[in-house]
Amino acid sequence: MNDDEEFVRHLQSLGVPLSPEQRRIGLDRNTEEGALLAFSAALRPDNTVHRVVAWVLLVAFGLPVALSIAWLLRQTAAWLWGQAS
Repeated sequence: MNDDEEFVRHLQSLGVPLSPEQRRIGLDRNTEEGALLAFSAALRPDNTVHRVVAWVLLVAFGLPVALSIAWLLRQTAAWLWGQAS
């Protein structure tokens, strides 16, 4: 048995199975996305610390997107008002 099969069995024992689709597109423990997916899927909602970690992850990934959208809206509004003059 290779390391990847052991890792999949370990995740399944934690209740975090990697679907065949995830494995097909190359998500495993050796990719950042696969590791993040496995980590976030292993968080349990009944554990307070896990809920805090989930919120921190949400802010860490969501805040840059929200700020980028706000910047784009501001630039678009400035461009539109600049064109109207």
